[in-house]
Formats: sequence, structure tokens, C-alpha cells
Amino acid sequence: MRRLSGEDNSFLAWESAVQPQHTIKAVVLDPAQGHEPITFEAVRAALPGLVDRVEPLQWQLMSPRFGAGRPWWITRARGDLNYHMKRATAAAPGTDRELGAEIAKLFEEPLVRDRPAWQMWYIDGLADGRVALVLKIHHAVADGMASLNLLEQFYSQDPADRLPEPSARPAPDEHRPPTAEWLPMVARQQVKSLTKFPKVLARTAKVTRTIQNRQKSGKPSYAEAFIPPALPFNEPLTAGRGFAFVNVEMDQIKRVSKAFGVSVNDVFLAMCSTVLREYQASRGPVGDDTMTAVVPVSMRPQDGDRWGNKVARWNVELATNIADPVARLKAISANTATAREVQSERDAWLQHDWMEYWPLFKVYSRVLPTIGAKVKKRPMFSMIASNMRGPQKTLYFGGAPVEKLISTGPLVFPMGMNITGWSYEGGMQICVLTCTDQVKDPHAIADRLPAALAELVVRCETATDSVTS
Repeated sequence: MRRLSGEDNSFLAWESAVQPQHTIKAVVLDPAQGHEPITFEAVRAALPGLVDRVEPLQWQLMSPRFGAGRPWWITRARGDLNYHMKRATAAAPGTDRELGAEIAKLFEEPLVRDRPAWQMWYIDGLADGRVALVLKIHHAVADGMASLNLLEQFYSQDPADRLPEPSARPAPDEHRPPTAEWLPMVARQQVKSLTKFPKVLARTAKVTRTIQNRQKSGKPSYAEAFIPPALPFNEPLTAGRGFAFVNVEMDQIKRVSKAFGVSVNDVFLAMCSTVLREYQASRGPVGDDTMTAVVPVSMRPQDGDRWGNKVARWNVELATNIADPVARLKAISANTATAREVQSERDAWLQHDWMEYWPLFKVYSRVLPTIGAKVKKRPMFSMIASNMRGPQKTLYFGGAPVEKLISTGPLVFPMGMNITGWSYEGGMQICVLTCTDQVKDPHAIADRLPAALAELVVRCETATDSVTS
């Protein structure tokens, strides 16, 4: 049994019929390059062996008795294959656009909670005989770094590896302890949390003083809440989802990074800023107020637990009010440097620890955004922007190399747009997830990302000339 952390549990608490909290990890491969068949039937037959290999795929949620305490994960090594393995066919001609439409459908239906929290979809009908394997897994199971670990276990780095056979001795199923054991166990956890609470309050007071001292000194801080202009994707969510993805070359991103002395993440955020500025301009004047982003940043220790969620969240101004793309990039770089400095000054784990007291943290994470949006007529923050360094080696499945790696997280009101980039095989696949009642065509955003990068690449020559002179 594994008790969910407060942060893991938050994704269950945030979830609703219009705000499912699963992530998507999809790969595209060519079965013809495999050394064994990669049919739906072959993948289905290999799935129990893959579950044996990847521990989080064995976890099923166990809700607390009488609503007391937090949920736990219990082992269910042999799930219902009819639920966990599904098949779909992309519409002709089977391009990235049609695959994106199929993935959008998968986002609209929440995962059930009485089975392990994932599904695998086999999507055929893609151009040139390609197929996609789409893993739909709850965010409570894994953040970006944990998902990377999961993918590197699910797939192989050795092209000679064959698809696994099921273990003759799978992990034994776990069951809810008897009430006589369960209640004392929950009581011990509750007492432990209560005894820690005074220290959490003391740490909160210390961080508050740190924030006040920074304000008094005139130093910049995280982007403020409720400052961005309200746009359609900040309206209340509905169940419909739109999804699009596009690939850009990492060499170009790194060229811009080197030319202007900024990070890869800064370039990624600048691309997001450009397409959002253009989206805003298509609807009217851009104005002086900038859009903002919640940017997840891994806090996972190298020698720590490999699963669950351990993420800090930077609040960053995207400088969408600046017209020049290079000036905008440099402003974003300054803003992320500020976010890094602010994080180093504060108690990095304080927010995680507050999530252990969900009824109180709910006020900050759900009540304040709703009330603030109504009072201020502005969203708490504009959107979610996440950039992840993907596998550093080629992944294989049955000998067939993974050609594309597509990943995205969910939407969380009022941030009805999520732009996620994962690097792999010399490229970065950038995904755009939207609510279709707010932004009908996510391709209008995704298709502009390569041009946003190209605009910066052209300006690299000027930057190089300036340094030379």
C-alpha cells in the first residue's frame, strides 16, 4: 500500500467531469521496422508483462473508509484488459491532425477510479502504416519526471529486446485492511499531520516575511495573480477538448539560446508568448497588460522516490505586451531568472506541505481563483506552459524505433490552455490542449509555433554581428 501525498491527491480533488486530470504520453512508430508483429493483438498480449515491469501501472485507488483520511494506492497487477487496452482508427489521411483529433477524444472522458488509473490506446489508420500507442494515465500517479521514468521502463533502449511475457508470479493483489487495522492506521497519519501543522504555520510566517522584505527592497517577484487580460480560454471549462501538436528542431532552439544568452526554457516560453500575442491581436488591441503562465519545475531529488508528483510552480509574466520578439525573449529570460531567485529564497517545499492539509489549501487553489476572477474580471493566471527534457536515447518497441513522442498535461480552470513541449530525437514536440468551447481550433495556435521560432532564428544573425563588433 502507498498513501498518496497531498500533491498527488490534489489532482483527484481538482478532477471533475469537465476537468479530467489525466495526462497523455503517446508514441508513433512503424510496425514494419519491428522484429515482431506490432498489432493490436500483440500489444494486448504483451500488456500484462509490461504492467509487471512498470510498478505504477499496477496501482488502483483505494478510497478512505467513511471519508476519513487520504486515498491509498493498492496493487492490482492483473487488471481488466478489456478496460485497459482499447483501439481506435484515425480518419483518413491519417496525418498528425487526425491523430491529434483522436487524442483530443481521449482527453474528454475521465479515468474510472475502481481500476488502475490508466489506459493504453492502439491507434491505427495513420499515414504510411504507422501506429500510435497512447498511454492515458492519471496525473496523481506521475508528474513529468516520473512519466519519463515510466516511459523508459515501458519502452526499451535496446532494439533487440522482444515484447515481454507475463510473469508467472505477478505481484499479489492488495486489499483494504480490516477496520480494526485501518482506523488506527488512519488515526496515526492524522495525528502526524496535526503535530506538523504548527511548524508549517511557522514556516509560512517566515516565507511571508521573506516576501515582504523583497517587496520593501524593490526587487521583482513572481508574476502577480489576476493581472492578465481575460481571454476566451480563461472562461469556465466544458468537457470538449481540442488537441494539436507540432515538431520544431532542437538545434534551432539551442541556436537562439546561445545567441541571446538565455535558456532553452526561455526560448520555449518566448514561442508560447508570440503565438498568444498573435491570438490576442486577432481579437482586438493587445494592450499594456501581459499574459502570464504557470510553469511547472521539477523538484525531484536524484535519489528520491521515482513516482508521484514533486513539482514547484513558477508564475511568470510572458511579456506579451512587448512587440519586438527579441526584447520579449529577453524580458521572459529576466522573469524566469527572477522566479529561480525567488524560489531559492523561499521554503521550496512549503506549498507541497500545505497540500497535505487539502481542506485549507483548497481555499487557495480553487476558491480564490473563482472569487478573484469574478471580482477582478481577470483570470488568476493565463495558461500552463511546461517544457520537459525527454529521453536522451532512442526508444524501441518490439524493435521498432519510437519516431515521435507526444506528451501533454490537463487543463485546470481558469487556465484553459496548456502548451507542453518534450524534446526527443533532435526535436521538440510541442502540444497545445484547449477547451473547444473556448478555442475551437488548437491548430491555429500550434501551427504558428515554428514561425515564432523562425522569427528568433533570423534575429540570431543580428545578435552574432553585435557580439562580433
